[in-house]
Amino acid sequence: MTIMPRISEKKAVVVKRFAGLIACILAIALFMFYIGPALEQIPALKPIVQVIDERGINANMYFYTEVEEFSEANINMDNTRAYPPRSP
Repeated sequence: MTIMPRISEKKAVVVKRFAGLIACILAIALFMFYIGPALEQIPALKPIVQVIDERGINANMYFYTEVEEFSEANINMDNTRAYPPRSP
């Protein structure tokens, strides 16, 4: 009978954290390369994907201030909040 040596608790914690990191990286890669592209084929999302492709919008941007349409919309929303329309 072979006896396996026990690892210390600190090493066990490090191994668990490393395994968690690897699992998270694999989950992100799975979403990026398989799940995300599969979502583009859903009929409800196809029009959105087409608009993004036609207008050359970089959908990976976190802040859309560099895209002209979104920047203009942001300015209009700020102005509407600052100067709301008056009702007659």
